Amino acid sequence: MKILVTGGAGFIGSAVVRHIIKNTQDDVVNVDKLTYAGNLESLSEVSDSGRYAFEHADICDKDAMDRIFAKA
Repeated sequence: MKILVTGGAGFIGSAVVRHIIKNTQDDVVNVDKLTYAGNLESLSEVSDSGRYAFEHADICDKDAMDRIFAKA
């Protein structure tokens, strides 16, 4: 299964991403705009996983989201 996490670079989102990568066999696509709360350092332990992908995008941007969904 492929799971889309929005805001996955924030405090709660990054914990969700780390939990999924560590405890399941699912793939994770993390979509984050990287505003004040986003911190990619909190994902350093999963960033090298072949099951993790980061997309720098705003979920309000339809074209960006269409592109992300097309990859899936």
